[in-house]
Amino acid sequence: MGLDLRAGREAGRLPDDPWPQWSYAGFNLFRRRLAAHIGINLDQMRGFGGEGDWSAVTSPLRHLLDHADNEGELTPQQAVELAPALQQALFALAHTVDPDDPYWDYDRRAGMELVELCARCASENIPVVFG
Repeated sequence: MGLDLRAGREAGRLPDDPWPQWSYAGFNLFRRRLAAHIGINLDQMRGFGGEGDWSAVTSPLRHLLDHADNEGELTPQQAVELAPALQQALFALAHTVDPDDPYWDYDRRAGMELVELCARCASENIPVVFG
């Protein structure tokens, strides 16, 4: 059991839809990696045990970081903002991550699938659904 992200179509998932997936522990690690990349310690933020206010975060990555990991959705507008920021973060992280990190290759691939899913959902004006 883990996290599946999908396009929020009433007709359901299409065969060629990107389908990013993580275990909950893996998604937590992925988000911590992204947060650190933009200078945020998740342990200090609301929702992760701290009192930090997400409204002070300007990066579009906040849409992914300040979100329940097992329910809800990203709006099409949030997907529009998130896709390029996530892609840029993944490319930047590729130059800083230990090449022997056993999780990075998976995170990179799933992260790029999420970029594609966000772009598709934005173009179809549908949400990205967490489940």
